[in-house]
Amino acid sequence: MLLLLGIARIAHAQAPLPDEQPLVVRFSLAGGFYDQDLQVALDAGNAAIYYTTDGSYPTARSARYSRPIALERSTVLRAIARRGKISGRAFAQSYFIREPHTGLPVISLAVNPGILFHPQYGIMMDGPAADSAAVHKPGANFWTRREFACHVEIFESDKTCVHNSGSGMRLFGGYSRIYPQKSLVLVARDRYGKKFFRHRIFGAGQPKKYKYLVLRNGGSDFDGAHFRDELMNRLTEGWDIEKQAFRPALLYLNGRYWGIYHIREKINARFLEDHADVDRDSLDLLEHQRNVRHGSGRHYHRLLKYIREHNLAEPAHYAWVQSQMDVNNYIDYQVAQIYCDNTDAGGNIRYWRPRRPGGRWRWVLFDTDWGFGLYNPVAWQHDAIGFFTEPDGPRWPNPPWSTFLLRSLLQNADFRQQFINRLCDRLNTSFSTGRVLAEIDWFERTLGPDMPRHLQRWRRSEAVWQRQLAVLREFAEKRPGFLRASLPHYFNTGAPAGLELEVGAGGAVLLNHTASIGLGTFRGMYFEKIPITLTAIPAFGYRFAGWEGIDRQGRHIQTYLPGGNILRLRARFEQHMHPLSDQVIFNEIAMSGSKTGDWIELYNTSKKPLRLAGWTLTDHRREWTFPDVHIPPKGYLVVCQDTAAFRRKYPRVALVAGDFRFGLDKNADRLALYASDGGAVDSIAYHLDPPEGAFTLDLLMPGLDNADAASWAVHAGPGSPGAPNPLYWSKVLAEKKDRSLRLGLAIGLLILALGVVYLRNRKR
Repeated sequence: MLLLLGIARIAHAQAPLPDEQPLVVRFSLAGGFYDQDLQVALDAGNAAIYYTTDGSYPTARSARYSRPIALERSTVLRAIARRGKISGRAFAQSYFIREPHTGLPVISLAVNPGILFHPQYGIMMDGPAADSAAVHKPGANFWTRREFACHVEIFESDKTCVHNSGSGMRLFGGYSRIYPQKSLVLVARDRYGKKFFRHRIFGAGQPKKYKYLVLRNGGSDFDGAHFRDELMNRLTEGWDIEKQAFRPALLYLNGRYWGIYHIREKINARFLEDHADVDRDSLDLLEHQRNVRHGSGRHYHRLLKYIREHNLAEPAHYAWVQSQMDVNNYIDYQVAQIYCDNTDAGGNIRYWRPRRPGGRWRWVLFDTDWGFGLYNPVAWQHDAIGFFTEPDGPRWPNPPWSTFLLRSLLQNADFRQQFINRLCDRLNTSFSTGRVLAEIDWFERTLGPDMPRHLQRWRRSEAVWQRQLAVLREFAEKRPGFLRASLPHYFNTGAPAGLELEVGAGGAVLLNHTASIGLGTFRGMYFEKIPITLTAIPAFGYRFAGWEGIDRQGRHIQTYLPGGNILRLRARFEQHMHPLSDQVIFNEIAMSGSKTGDWIELYNTSKKPLRLAGWTLTDHRREWTFPDVHIPPKGYLVVCQDTAAFRRKYPRVALVAGDFRFGLDKNADRLALYASDGGAVDSIAYHLDPPEGAFTLDLLMPGLDNADAASWAVHAGPGSPGAPNPLYWSKVLAEKKDRSLRLGLAIGLLILALGVVYLRNRKR
């Protein structure tokens, strides 16, 4: 109690008196972009104003404001108001004067110059303790991990200011700190100003707020193309893998142009919570060999111990490993590293799992700067498969521990088949020469207008940058052919074989559970001894009508391809309305189940029980087959990503099926329900601006058309699995209340009428 009283007295002493104005500094001109010199006036009522123009924090020893401040070049103007001995917080506005036009967003950072550039202790300087004889300069000031106060303004590409506040700042990165342009981390904390960067920095479908933002200098690619890691980010769009969003931007440091950076997310527990529907307090995050960043490493240690002691060629042993790690995710991670030849990936890894029963390990794709021929212009012909499966590196960059997991998994025939097909799938789609060249062109168009100034700022050569683009383009053209030629040296693949798949109107085909092939013709290269899988997925209102070009039928088939030849197939669909299309419907969707796993509630609108054995649930690229389960008339069935986690939260929900394993996207997804005969029973697509915290997507009324977006609404909270939706239930209660009121009014009027009649009879 005494402590609380003391705090209250201090707060009261610092609070302005009723007749005093708050200590706020007002600027006559908003920060932004101007084509002429400026005169900026400041106002703080009856308080004195102190200001700086060099980025330093203003104090009572700074220049005192007396008349409008003349600005002739780009400047960060920081000011405080002071009344007596009481100072307010610092305010700042950045003025960009006659700066070249840019289509990129702009970040302005203000920090005391001495913190950065003092020859003895400046964090961007070598400092007196640096060992200049070593390339990475051990002991240099720039290896510090200290955090310092700064001021951050963020201007969107239309030059609108979307953030202006104090912040924390520290240097970021490993080896790339040796470059003159340093990477930075910005940290939003309430002790500096705002608690978050509240803006969709990376666009629609991305988080609304961030605690951390990384300003990345290109990493090891600083002297190269300056976008290798970002290129991989775009090439893996749509993959089931966690990765940092990015956006190119310009940085000004204390009003001085500081070049092109890439705004990135920071990989930590909060990042995973934002992207993987997991509670940041209930996850394990590890890096390198087994270094714990968050949570615990015990589960991962047990996984490695099991693999060391069991032969994964045995199906039962491999099945157990599949229950502990997301093998699909791991294969995609390895395929990405092998394709781009990221020879820095061996120990430079991060992996995580939700800390709950059924939580499996997943890998985060990041820091691929060493790929795409950064240090070797003919890296397109480097044997990355051998590199990432080398049993005795012996040391960095591929020590034995870093290749152990992939080597062990490749002992299993099913894993080998999936690995080979997945690599071929990606070479045919995401990593096709045409796709990669188009993405390189995108970066050249996006960064090109600003690159000459950036190169001049850091005394780099535009000719070198153009040569790096040429290296990337040659890599894109030659890498797929080299990798296809490499596979038979390691696996019994047989001869190359081609697939030409035509997909007709009314559906799509899922190839190897990876690539969704829509209307048109797909052409790809595979191998004769590695069978491929094809799953026909009819659109709502259609059914699969059969394959042409092969004597096998059924919606799901597995087939070998002819070595040295091309198998030409056609998937046909025909219009068809399934008799159960209005009877089993999607009713509630939980795509933010951080504690329960994601789940979907189905509702049987009919008056008879329905058997769902052999039915399938699909999203836009994966599918799951129902076990032998029934859904009662006018009843609910909840389908879960993780039944064990769900039952702990909802032990009273009677009908539960699972595990469908794949997570639902909380921003946008497509879900479809197919009967055992392949007919589409129900299908929905959603595109949301998701709220913070737990929420569900609810069908307002069971009788509404659930294909109509207006029939759905977002409900904050954990949801109501196995029961009427809260929005529907509130509507029912409201209608009951309304009926009760109307009934009560009618009874009241009847009693009143009877009373009137009674009184009249008495008078007679």
